[in-house]
Parts: sequence; structure tokens; C-alpha cells
Amino acid sequence: MDELDRLILQTLQKDGRVPFTQIAKQAGVSETTIRSHYQILAEKGIVRTVGIVDPYALGFQAPAIITVSVEPGMSDQVAKAIAELPEVSYLVMTLGTCDLVVEVFCRDLPHLTNLVTQRVRMIPGVRATETLIIARSYKLSYRWSPALEAEPS
Repeated sequence: MDELDRLILQTLQKDGRVPFTQIAKQAGVSETTIRSHYQILAEKGIVRTVGIVDPYALGFQAPAIITVSVEPGMSDQVAKAIAELPEVSYLVMTLGTCDLVVEVFCRDLPHLTNLVTQRVRMIPGVRATETLIIARSYKLSYRWSPALEAEPS
């Protein structure tokens, strides 16, 4: 990854709709060069331009983090089932006191209650859950920038 790639990533993370012509002008190169670099980044799976929906703006007022403890050997099976739930925005396996951490966005408390008690807890292999209702978000970021910093020599 070179400086031009870093500039492309940094620019698109601020606004994914910035035209390649604008990035090219900023970099002092042709639009074709930017397009070529972007295509390589996309083919390598480094960048993907998508529209991000703000669930709060759509009235989803019950965000939560759910920790899930799973029966031994069932983490992948349970994770696959949880990943299919439309409320799930983030799902990771951890090596701590719980096995999975799940972020969900629900319309309201009854919706969240139903999700946890009637859907998540009913998945075969789920041993226990703990639900942490998010009262306030201090930072919501879709930026991941270590790739933008200088690489070690």
C-alpha cells in the first residue's frame, strides 16, 4: 500500500461519494490512476463502498449489546444463527468470560425483549445471555485507520 492508496482510503472514509476526479486533483494524478488504485484495493478486499444507515434516524431506540455464553464446541453454529437475525449489526467471538458479543438495534424495549428471550435464547447451544442496553453512544465510527498510518520499516 502506498501513499496514494492511503489518500484514497482516507478520503473515501470521510465521504464515500467523493468523485475520483476530486481525489485525483488533490493527489496531482489522473482520474484513471485513482480508478485503477481503487479497483485494486477493492479486488483485494481492502475497501468496499457501501451506504451506511443510521438506525437512530429510523426510530430504532433500543440498541443493546448482548453477550452470549455457548455450549462447548457450538460457537460457530450459534454465531451463524445469530448472524441471520436482521437486528444484528455486529457479532464477534471473544476469548473472555463470554463467547460471543452481539450488537443489536431494536425499535423499542418490547422488541428487544422478544429478540433476546424468544429468539436468541432459543438457539440451540446458547447457554446464557446478558443484555446491556445502550443508554448513550459517545462514538459511532465506521472508520478504521491503522492502514492509513505509516507502515513500519
